[in-house]
Amino acid sequence: WEWVYVTMTQIKSTVSRIAKSQKEKEALVLNLCDGDEINGAPGVSVIDELEKQKLIYTGSDRSFFTITTSKIPMKKAFDKHGVPNAPWRVITGKPGSIKGICQRVGTPLLLKPAVSGGSMGVSVKNVVNNEEELKARLQEIQSGYRGWNLGADGIFVEQFISGPEFTTFITGSYDDPQNCKVYVPVERKFHPSLPETEKFLSFDRLWEIYEDESPMPSNENFYEYAPAPAALHRRLSLLSKRAYAAVKGRGYTRIDIRQDAKTGKLYVLEANAQCGLSEDENYTSIGAILKASGVSFTQVVYAILIDALRRGSPKSSPIKKKTKAVL
Repeated sequence: WEWVYVTMTQIKSTVSRIAKSQKEKEALVLNLCDGDEINGAPGVSVIDELEKQKLIYTGSDRSFFTITTSKIPMKKAFDKHGVPNAPWRVITGKPGSIKGICQRVGTPLLLKPAVSGGSMGVSVKNVVNNEEELKARLQEIQSGYRGWNLGADGIFVEQFISGPEFTTFITGSYDDPQNCKVYVPVERKFHPSLPETEKFLSFDRLWEIYEDESPMPSNENFYEYAPAPAALHRRLSLLSKRAYAAVKGRGYTRIDIRQDAKTGKLYVLEANAQCGLSEDENYTSIGAILKASGVSFTQVVYAILIDALRRGSPKSSPIKKKTKAVL
């Protein structure tokens, strides 16, 4: 195998080099590029070039990547297919788009940039209870963060769901259900000192920056992972599959879900195409899920590679031997 580094300015030449390297062996590309490209990190353009060069690659296709990079089309897909998610509205900037929004959506509201990889632009200050608080925080977000444009693809609000948060992991593709696997779901248990409206992945605490938010007492962890209650496993798995199908997921995904503490109802927060992969739960929730599932990192990477092979080579010639390049 070969590790291949790619930048926005070198996507075409990098993928072309991989394609030209194929002689007796056909390349299998483990594509790890997950950038939004709004701020210069490679993402969907890599997929486009892989398709153009007719290479076999893992993970998301253009459709799945695009619909989940921005949460607005993703939530529209959930609504279209009847996948329960928090009530929401887009902040359009037009006169009247904010007026009455608290009544239409329900408070507290959580303000989110449509594109916010790694929780960028998401703060405990994003939880608001009235229009005045919403307008003030909206203005702050629209001013950007360290040169990053947080509102480039839109901003929306959704009802903040108070209750436990779960995450699931799926390998396989939505249109190959017999080979689509949901692993054991885990609960993300936030530090007990936090008020309910701060028990979510805010940027400062996730990345331990602490510009506007405080660390946990005694430098304890912001959150820990634990297996989800067994009684919820089936519901979480079925809902995850529904969400995955709604966005036509391919390759693998992480699905984040909240349960309303009062009603017990489950709501999908988001699906994450090209989610971070690691066996270390300190870096990604996937590590905790694999631990709970009794599955090694090698096994899950193998499953991801096999899914890519099942999706097949668009070439007419048979595949004799494989090698893989990592992007």
